Amino acid sequence: MFKNYLKIAWRSIVKHKGFSFLNAGGLALGIASCLLLVLYVVYHLNYDKQFKNIENIYMVENNQPGDGKTYTFAATPGQAAAAIKAEIPEVQRSVRVISYTAEGLLSYKDNNFKKKGLFADNGFFNIFSYKFIEGSPARALTTPNSIVITQSLATTLFGKEDPMNKIVKRNNQLPLTVTGVIEDVASNATFQFEFVMPWAMFEDANPWAKNSGWGSNYARTVVQLKSPEGLTHANSIMKGMVGRHNDGNKNVLFLYPFAKLHLYSKFEDGKNVGGMISQIHLFVTLAICILLIACVNFMNLSTARSEERAKEVGIRKAIGSGRGALISQFITESVILSMLSTVAAVVIVILSLPYFNDLLGIKLALPYKEGYAWLFIIGTGILSGVIAGSYPAFYLSSFEPIKVLKGVFKGGTSALPLRKILVVLQFSLAVFLITATIVIYRQIKYVQSNAVGFEKNNLVEIPIEGDLQKNAQVFINDLKSSGAATNATMFSQSITESGSNTWGISWPGKRDDQQILFDIFQAGDDFTKTAGVKLLQGREFSEGNAADTAGSTVMINESAAKLIDAKNPVGMQIKYGDRPLTVVGVYKDFVWGSPYEKTRPMITQYTGKNGVVIGLRLNPAHSITANIDAITKSLKTVNPFFPPTINFVDSDFELKFQNEKLMATLANLFGGLAIVISCLGLFGLAAYAAEQRVKEIGVRKVLGATVFNLTTLLSKDFLILVAVAIAVATPVSIWGMGKWLQNYETRITLSWWMFAAAALITVIIALTTVSYQAVKAALANPVKSLRSE
Repeated sequence: MFKNYLKIAWRSIVKHKGFSFLNAGGLALGIASCLLLVLYVVYHLNYDKQFKNIENIYMVENNQPGDGKTYTFAATPGQAAAAIKAEIPEVQRSVRVISYTAEGLLSYKDNNFKKKGLFADNGFFNIFSYKFIEGSPARALTTPNSIVITQSLATTLFGKEDPMNKIVKRNNQLPLTVTGVIEDVASNATFQFEFVMPWAMFEDANPWAKNSGWGSNYARTVVQLKSPEGLTHANSIMKGMVGRHNDGNKNVLFLYPFAKLHLYSKFEDGKNVGGMISQIHLFVTLAICILLIACVNFMNLSTARSEERAKEVGIRKAIGSGRGALISQFITESVILSMLSTVAAVVIVILSLPYFNDLLGIKLALPYKEGYAWLFIIGTGILSGVIAGSYPAFYLSSFEPIKVLKGVFKGGTSALPLRKILVVLQFSLAVFLITATIVIYRQIKYVQSNAVGFEKNNLVEIPIEGDLQKNAQVFINDLKSSGAATNATMFSQSITESGSNTWGISWPGKRDDQQILFDIFQAGDDFTKTAGVKLLQGREFSEGNAADTAGSTVMINESAAKLIDAKNPVGMQIKYGDRPLTVVGVYKDFVWGSPYEKTRPMITQYTGKNGVVIGLRLNPAHSITANIDAITKSLKTVNPFFPPTINFVDSDFELKFQNEKLMATLANLFGGLAIVISCLGLFGLAAYAAEQRVKEIGVRKVLGATVFNLTTLLSKDFLILVAVAIAVATPVSIWGMGKWLQNYETRITLSWWMFAAAALITVIIALTTVSYQAVKAALANPVKSLRSE
């Protein structure tokens, strides 16, 4: 019996090639889109899941009260790791991790490569089960000046030589001994590095870290519990830990599951409110919706062809076929077509993955060797076939044989209401996705158009490393004399990356209940001229001013000036902790952290020659290429062992919008695919409608109807359905996008034209799809259609 079903199904598919192609094409696109989105979702759901005992691993988070809110961040005091291990019996291990200043140049013989690194306590590799190819996780970081490298870095540095116990130089100065080689770090892991060094090396390079107290938060602390059951008790002990070691400090440390760190990283007022998981939910919903749209196409086209299959059903029932047998036959046809579509979908996924990976900046791959992957793909194909074929099967098998064989039956009548509902659902989703794309892009453009506060074009940053530390002024003077740079200064960190902040700023008239978080930025001479920040009052820092070099002066931003409520704050004394500082200048606010948040009050201290990066204002009279060539040449002279690194501030600033751009791109891409799939179904329905009314069209044309009259006649029913879809999708879009915009302090206002534009785009696409078939039918020769009459 099943073999017979297969034969009949295959003959039906081959006989109706156009119909089969539309159905298979729509399903293939739907399944391919679903698979791509599932790969993306699985990639994020598996973040850090490669580590054994991940359920026992926790990140120490820090709740800091102030300004009427509670701020949560992952930085902790350097002493926290040892205190947690000593005071909490449930803790098996506790280590500190930091990437600050870990990046560096690694050299072996003539090979020099700048790579990303970490500093970590011994025990890091006992907590995280990285696979060691050589060496031991227990002893890898125990010896001074040791280094553990990844397999790729080992090949890059040593080629085919055995890397163990080889000596490499870091930053052309410090010799390090390779004590371990691990497999490359997975791209979906929180800690990304190519080498790890002992924590003691960080303290040697940063003496301030050794002397820092419990009020200084700079390290990330990772804890391994003996059992997850110990979490509640551990957090109860940690609650007052900072206060016990630093009287008056109200910060609260707590353990947060490492496995949840990637997806649930957003905190508000000290409580987790989600994070990346909202995107995952969105993409899961999108995957399901696109697959359902493809299945809806199948249902629509199958029920539209009901009259062609009516006589077949009538004859089969007349000779004894039961309804169950007919349902089995039609679902078998559907599953066969779906499996063919699944094969095409896998091919589409393989071909599109490189582009998709470049688009997202991640590494997705079909797990060909995993049985579960093929079970999922085959299961998706079968399930799609069953869902897509279920309604047509039940509908076709319900025909009454007497009516059908007498010719009384007119196919498609009872299916018409459902078919209309399905078309409305398809285009409602399409309208929503188009609206989402418009709103997201408008939000990005709105924030980008807001005043940044500094001139990011023609501004570059050079990291201070190697000999550039002692030759920085020589380098700056060289570029100024060559005309490549008009101004230069030192920064404590990139002007595009927020960092240090403090609650410890006080001023005359500050209330006792006021706790305000201030950003801390450090800069050198010509700070405002180099960065393009507007100086509102006072003066810049100067190396020739003794007060500046002594560190007793400060510049503040506009928000800080408003906060301390001084019309002329220049000359005013404020305090940073117990240290008095004199305000010498006020500058206009600039975006330092998130461009979606309000600018915080900021103080800028004089960094002198101890900066981390050099900011350069390129000469606009010269070409960018000429300026960069001059910088590169000078860097090779003053810092010959390091490859020249030049960071363009405008490019770095654009990275702040990466997540929103990704969402817009995915909405645009899969929204477009949803529309294409919907249009395939609409195209098929329009073609079938035109075929069913061919004689009516012929009569109307003979009686004088124009092509426009006939096109309108055939198109209006479908356009009414699209109009209903727009009416359904618009309020949903207003609600959904309004809720999404609530995530941003700085946001656009939803406008009527956004929804009108989405509606217009949908109507144009639908009209183009339907009109092709309508015009084709209207232009047909009526003699051919009426010859039999």
